Amino acid sequence: MENEPLIEPSPFLEIRDPALSVQEIIQEIESKIVLPPPSSLEWERISKMEFQPESPEGFRKFDPAGTAFLFEKGISPPKFTNPKLWFIKGPFKFLLTRIIEFYGLVDKKLSENRIKAFFSVLHELIRLTKRIQKIEIRLEKFYSTYLLKKDISPDYQNIDFGWSTFQYFDMPGKLNLWDNAIADLKSKNQVTVLLPTWGYILKELTIANIRFEAFSNIEEEVNFIKSKISSHISKVNSLFPLRSFLPPNSDVLIFIPLNRFPSFLLNQLFIELSSGMTKGHDVYFSIQSDHAADSSPFQDIEVTKVDVKKLPAYLEPLGFARERNLTHQETMKILRYTKIN
Repeated sequence: MENEPLIEPSPFLEIRDPALSVQEIIQEIESKIVLPPPSSLEWERISKMEFQPESPEGFRKFDPAGTAFLFEKGISPPKFTNPKLWFIKGPFKFLLTRIIEFYGLVDKKLSENRIKAFFSVLHELIRLTKRIQKIEIRLEKFYSTYLLKKDISPDYQNIDFGWSTFQYFDMPGKLNLWDNAIADLKSKNQVTVLLPTWGYILKELTIANIRFEAFSNIEEEVNFIKSKISSHISKVNSLFPLRSFLPPNSDVLIFIPLNRFPSFLLNQLFIELSSGMTKGHDVYFSIQSDHAADSSPFQDIEVTKVDVKKLPAYLEPLGFARERNLTHQETMKILRYTKIN
């Protein structure tokens, strides 16, 4: 071939399929390129080229320092204060100054660097404008939804996170992750269960002969639990404020993992538990870990990331301390905190 490329095949890429002909593929690609046949010098130049994207996002990444450098100070006429230039004076000095000023003006208008810098700044302004518009739209939705309570009932009434908090009533073949907590609850007089979902934890409490009273704001759950498991469940119009239904002299168990709730709801929950629980009683809750319990490719989502190391420092001002780890399996961390004041 007259214009056979001089590029050697890469040692890191090799087509080993005998059904494919590399030479035919290259000829087909070259036949579709509407360009004159490359010369040896062009192939050598292309072989030395390297491609590196400026940013992984797919657009030019704005570099303030580089852009400022492109806007370098233009040419300005000298002041002729250097003693070595004492001989430049009179009309010659005036004429030289005017020539340099004119050249500097032309350079500012035609400088390629300044043109690049201008379009770089223009590109960044357009991109920032679009980002600000998207942020404004999201803020407007948040304002109308949560602050004006346009789309939800007051006081977070009828909170239901649907499939993200769903728990099956019957889970055959799986280890009970709450075994240690249930053994610890056997010494309690009564426990209040919040967010029992479809009653899996209530079934285990019933088998262990632990007295409990559950509360839910979802009518379907209440009807299902009353018909299948226990009558010790009450329907409440709203989970907040907790003091409207939470017994003061009772331990509290939150069945659904904390990861599945938004952070603002968790803050509200622990603040109200702090004001509603009395000294000496315990609160039990769980945190879903990142480790899968089985080989299933489908795992529960995490709405909020919970930092277990920071929990004691967060709960101590609310009056909760004496952490006890009741974890049975690493897939689900079960913790108990005691109300100390």
